[in-house]
Amino acid sequence: MRQHRHFFTLAVLLVLVACPAGAFSAEISSYAQARDRLEAQVIGDRSDVVEVMGNPAGMTGPVEVTAGTQRLRLGNGPGWLFAVRLNAGKNPLYLIAFVGRDASVDTHEAKAAPPGLTAAPRRIARQAAAVTSREAAYAVLLADLLGHSAAGRRIHAATAKVDGSSVAVPTWRGTITLSGGPGWLFFVDDVPKANWGHACRYVLVSEDGGLHVQKAQTPPNDMGAFTELTSWPEAAARFSMPEAKTSAAAAAPVLRQSTPAANRYAVIISGGWNQWSNYPRYWNDCAFFFNTLKQYGFLDDNITVLFADGTDPAVDRPDGRSSPLDFDGDGVPDIRYSATKANITLVFNQLAATLGPNDILYIFTTDHGGAQDGNAAPYSTPDVVLYLWGEMITGDELAAEVNKVTAKAVAGIFEQCFSGGMVEKLAGTNRVVMSASRWWELSYAMGPDYTYDEFSYYVTAALADPATADTNADGTVTMEEAYLYALARDSHQSESLDSFLDNIGEHPSYRSDPWDLGRTLSLGGSDPAAPAPRLAGYVQTQTDEAFPTPSGSAIWSGDDATWNYTLPFPFLLAGQSHPTVTVSSNGILYFADPSISGKNSINGLAAARAIAPQWDDLITSVSVTATSQHVTFVWQGVTYVDQRPVNMATRLFPDGSFTLYYGSGNDLSSRLPLRDKTIGMSTGTVLHPALGNGVASLDAARALAFRWVGTPQAVPAVNLLLSE
Repeated sequence: MRQHRHFFTLAVLLVLVACPAGAFSAEISSYAQARDRLEAQVIGDRSDVVEVMGNPAGMTGPVEVTAGTQRLRLGNGPGWLFAVRLNAGKNPLYLIAFVGRDASVDTHEAKAAPPGLTAAPRRIARQAAAVTSREAAYAVLLADLLGHSAAGRRIHAATAKVDGSSVAVPTWRGTITLSGGPGWLFFVDDVPKANWGHACRYVLVSEDGGLHVQKAQTPPNDMGAFTELTSWPEAAARFSMPEAKTSAAAAAPVLRQSTPAANRYAVIISGGWNQWSNYPRYWNDCAFFFNTLKQYGFLDDNITVLFADGTDPAVDRPDGRSSPLDFDGDGVPDIRYSATKANITLVFNQLAATLGPNDILYIFTTDHGGAQDGNAAPYSTPDVVLYLWGEMITGDELAAEVNKVTAKAVAGIFEQCFSGGMVEKLAGTNRVVMSASRWWELSYAMGPDYTYDEFSYYVTAALADPATADTNADGTVTMEEAYLYALARDSHQSESLDSFLDNIGEHPSYRSDPWDLGRTLSLGGSDPAAPAPRLAGYVQTQTDEAFPTPSGSAIWSGDDATWNYTLPFPFLLAGQSHPTVTVSSNGILYFADPSISGKNSINGLAAARAIAPQWDDLITSVSVTATSQHVTFVWQGVTYVDQRPVNMATRLFPDGSFTLYYGSGNDLSSRLPLRDKTIGMSTGTVLHPALGNGVASLDAARALAFRWVGTPQAVPAVNLLLSE
């Protein structure tokens, strides 16, 4: 792709280059530059943009605007307001964006544009000018491609100038070739908070000032041939030697065990691909999980770690170090093998020959993931890969290895991008599996210093310390409790997509078969008598109750609408009486402070006093059937963004119990904006997420019954953390 676009004189551009490492204040000085920044951050190469509008006057202070029936908060001024109208099919959809002078861009989806905006077409490109240095080429890159700022990206420049007419760059998934030289080569990481693979670009800035761009999903094989021009927090190994000898993890007491240590096995896998992408956080993820296993009395011989280049003493991470082999500081190497397909086969062959029907296998993976070749966006199938050391393994291949093993139960925790595909491939009888993201989503590191990956950190933290997530006060944390804890704490909850149509948020997946295996299985083993998790005074169970048939015609229909209803009995939500309820067309019942918004999230539900069978942006008709024993609300309609059918219901009982039902439809798979749902209940201070959050499709899914069992046992940390 060749672009000749120059919006500033070179003299001005060189001022921007003076501090490429991160001084981003007041980088956008005009409405025209703000429009460029909008192009770079929001529009990009999207093919669904119909019209762009803006307000040249600018705004200051906290930015709040009205868009149709919505009141939107969009960061802080000074800056400029824009609306991007999308071709979203049958229903109108806008991206409302505020571009700050500091180059920040805050966006919200809306169904109408704010008033007072006028057409803001893309500026006409100026004639390209000759470029004579890498600094000048970088200035062209900033102005013409990135909207005058490197904020939010990592940018690397090739150490050597491209002297020929083209350049070939080997990457993880093939070779990128750029024509247009001589010139200067740059690598732009567009989503540096995420694990690979995700949007990135290879850019050649020609001596004549032209831009030549190739989009990709993986970085160069040899990042040593590049120099970073931006700054990024460096994560140190938390358990690095010799500090691990006195670390809290090494000194922690052994936690409760229900299955003998001799019958519990674990496999930890992290590849990292090569030295340059084997980030220290992957060692931290694995070390944290390893030390947690040790807290549960795991035998060293029963823990197999396949990490990066294994025991090779060569440098294997970008900070120029070789990863320590010892996770717990006892002087004994814990990393046994390099993370290769051959070694995975070797390990699972050994396990197949060792494990039997009384044994439990735990699998933990982290680092990078991606979609298989042929599974392109919006990723309609769960065909994914896990990146290893210089190679990759597909979900089907990993499942085939795991399927060799006969075990009483298998538990899997998958952190990498597209890890929901591993959940789909490995799900099965006597297995509980969870992942950081759906099979069509990226997964994200934990800010601000990216020392760990977010989802796996919270899962491991829950398992490591019962005080955090032991909801029933039985002294241990089960797989289900750990998943619910991590689901509630994960901060990457957005339903939006960026200009490359990558997901900005992650939605952790969960599958358990039988459905309650996850609540009887901990790192301490299997305990069939374990009490059910209890949050907000409720116990959640799956039932085979049939979907309730609506009686008569719907009494309400609408989009972003609410209706008040007087109940036939006072409903005791978490022990508090409610004579009325507000019914939303977006699949949620409010018992205080109702909202018309379908923009849903776990945090949004935690802040509400509500029950959500399937909170989403919906257009529905609602029917009600009431008796003195229960009242049933049935929603039937379609999703707003792509008109997929939805059918769900909620039945309330006088004692505060309720049941969530799912009919045909409710398939929310594949990557689209506004395309996930939130399920569960909240008192406004304590959240109880439903297990239905963890599956991509609720087509004719089993009902979820929330039974009121009274005030929960005192677990202050859980009440606090799950409601923040």
